[in-house]
Amino acid sequence: MESAPPKGIFVTATGTGVGKTTVACVLARAWKRQGLKVGVMKPFATGCRGKDGELISGDVELLLKASGSRDPIDLVSPFRFKPPVAPWVAGRSPISLDRVERAFQELAARHDIVLVEGIGGLLVPLTGRHTVADLARRLDLPVLIVAQAGLGAINHTLLTLEAARSAGLEVLGVVMNGLSRNPSLAERTNPAVIRKLGKVRIFGSIPRLPQPSARAAARHLDAGGILKAFQGWRSQKRNQARRLARLDRKRIWHPFTQMSEWERSDPLVVESADGVHLKDTRGSRYLDGVSSLWVNLHGHAHPALDGALRRQIGKVAHSTLLGAANVPSIELAEGLVRLAPKGLTRLFYSDNGSTAVEIALKMAFQHCQQNGQPKRRRFLHFANAYHGDTIGSVSVGGIDLFHKVYGPLLFKGFKAASPYCYRCPLKLKYPSCKIACLKPFEKTLAQHRQEIAAVVVEPLVQGAAGMITQPPGWLKRVARACRRHGVFLIADEVAVGFGRTGTMFACQHEGVRPDFLCLAKGLSGGCLPLAATLTTERVYRGFLGSYASQRTFFHGHSYTGNPLACAAGLESLKVFRRERVLQKLKAKIRLFREELKRFEELPRVGDIRQRGLAAGIELVEDKKTKRPFPWQAQTGIRVCRYLRARGILLRPLGNVIVLMPPLSISAGELRRLCRETAAAIQNVVG
Repeated sequence: MESAPPKGIFVTATGTGVGKTTVACVLARAWKRQGLKVGVMKPFATGCRGKDGELISGDVELLLKASGSRDPIDLVSPFRFKPPVAPWVAGRSPISLDRVERAFQELAARHDIVLVEGIGGLLVPLTGRHTVADLARRLDLPVLIVAQAGLGAINHTLLTLEAARSAGLEVLGVVMNGLSRNPSLAERTNPAVIRKLGKVRIFGSIPRLPQPSARAAARHLDAGGILKAFQGWRSQKRNQARRLARLDRKRIWHPFTQMSEWERSDPLVVESADGVHLKDTRGSRYLDGVSSLWVNLHGHAHPALDGALRRQIGKVAHSTLLGAANVPSIELAEGLVRLAPKGLTRLFYSDNGSTAVEIALKMAFQHCQQNGQPKRRRFLHFANAYHGDTIGSVSVGGIDLFHKVYGPLLFKGFKAASPYCYRCPLKLKYPSCKIACLKPFEKTLAQHRQEIAAVVVEPLVQGAAGMITQPPGWLKRVARACRRHGVFLIADEVAVGFGRTGTMFACQHEGVRPDFLCLAKGLSGGCLPLAATLTTERVYRGFLGSYASQRTFFHGHSYTGNPLACAAGLESLKVFRRERVLQKLKAKIRLFREELKRFEELPRVGDIRQRGLAAGIELVEDKKTKRPFPWQAQTGIRVCRYLRARGILLRPLGNVIVLMPPLSISAGELRRLCRETAAAIQNVVG
């Protein structure tokens, strides 16, 4: 669906008192004379005074006069404060960027162009998390920078340019302001130096005026050039959206996607993100209801994580762990060992969930081979399991849809039934069933204990199978059986680790201590690919020996322990502590449980499965018989398409609608996610 790029320019500066208002007023007057209907906006104004029963800013009065606008003050300046300090400090009531965005959109609908004046510089805090740069990015506007003309201009302007570009903002150019009557050498040479070093256009140098005068300043400012640059930006942005969609269909092969259908679709191309929302190249905003495939924990563009990446890239982006070490990988390993179930003291890095599991399989196998148990060459896994897409992890998977075609490539193991209480093949009910579905597993393990190196399990939830939850006590019994028969337990927490189920790791719900813990997805906070396999001192020591003994674990990846990814992972652990993420989750999980009750009465909802902040809603054609919708009906896909048109992004697992938002989601956003999803199900299949 085609949409026009935003109709506005964000006017910022290298600091406070540099002349943003003067420049904005000049532009408003100049474009008004050209016949344009110009809107103005100063979303945050401090140092306001009382007038006619409400607070008003002198800058806002100048902007309104210059533009001739009669827009309501609450649209032009939604947040006004008396103290002349940063909004985060001045504001007593919560500041909402959503409110600013809605006001801008209304102004943009009324005018040909809107000039949005920031407050101070780009790094002025608006909230505890957001800066002025975040506001400009949220509004998706190009930036015009106003810089002081005198000494220090080069440093301050280049720093502002760096901040803008680091925030993903497009810079139209720079305006120099406050030029002396007899310009100094610095004032005369600064524009050329800034143009060259900053690779940016200079749209004029305004002389120092006794009073802000848009009329006098207009002679020194290229208002026409700025308008032309802005129009060029809009045209480029419109064309870019079309071009990227075309190239995506032409060049990219998407995972788990039938490309014959994708080629006929209108692809959603994500360009930016903030908090729990994604924004596409056409300016549409979506609530990220599946955490960008279950990886994002603390929200997109989290300042702490982004800051950690910027600091690390200033040191080293990558160095190998083969024959060397790096600081972030060491610090992250120590942090993970301290949080993991007791006994897991050693860590091996890799790149994704599949490789994390593959490493555990190879370690378990090799340990048995070189420590007196050579007959233990096989693995026991569960039906409906998904452990990744490499050959080893597929061999211990159990979803025929994904894995059947690769059968000839796979190694053989033992498969046991997994719990699926909604469709129990034994026709029993929990808890009276006493988890009878575990008996075949326990029998197989007992009969083949001399052949089995390890049992592989997804603790608490089989994610890719359709968010199938295990009954309480099931995981603990699996762990006990492994201990009883001396078999390793591999816990694949790629999907359920890092708070998803309410505790840092899912195993902790039942006090289970696996021999291997496989982590990925949320390990880096959702920033970069990173995985880790944790294991015990016993396993580690089983690989020690002389160089000639060849007991080494011969496995590795080029990007093992990548410093950038590890720096993000380390910062994510700090965010867990600093923001008390797990403690705050308790209330969100309770709210989630209450909101999910609204699905119970829907005639096409058969089962609702929840663990922590993850849920699966299974849709059925007949609620009484539990008959599923046929595959060709694309029921889950149609529900998610309906939601996408309403600004919510989900990805189904067949007939199961998955809700797994970032842990940082607010109560209001969580309610919206659940209520919109319920309405979508009702409208599509109800």
